[in-house]
Amino acid sequence: MAVQKRTVRSLLAACAALALATALPASSQAATGKFYYTGTDGSNNLLVNPPDGICLDLTRISLGVDNQTDSKATLYTGSGVFRCQGTKEVVPAGTGVTWGTYRPNSVWFGAGAP
Repeated sequence: MAVQKRTVRSLLAACAALALATALPASSQAATGKFYYTGTDGSNNLLVNPPDGICLDLTRISLGVDNQTDSKATLYTGSGVFRCQGTKEVVPAGTGVTWGTYRPNSVWFGAGAP
């Protein structure tokens, strides 16, 4: 009987540890590589190894981007309190885009973009 109680307790402890381990949030990952963007003022801007899963304001309104990271970049027209809102466009890893009238102001790398 004592052996059975110890086995049950051990099993419960193992299940609790497993539940805790899977419930903890995953550590933040970064897109590996460089993300270049050209501002409407002609400035060249760079993000190196930008974090995945976080919305970032661009320092300049962008005319074009070159996504040389290993993650897709989702660009949005919104900025500030409206960042990662508004019109959006996905730029796959390893590609670039230049726009005519679309002007992105914020970016999200990786999956889970709003």
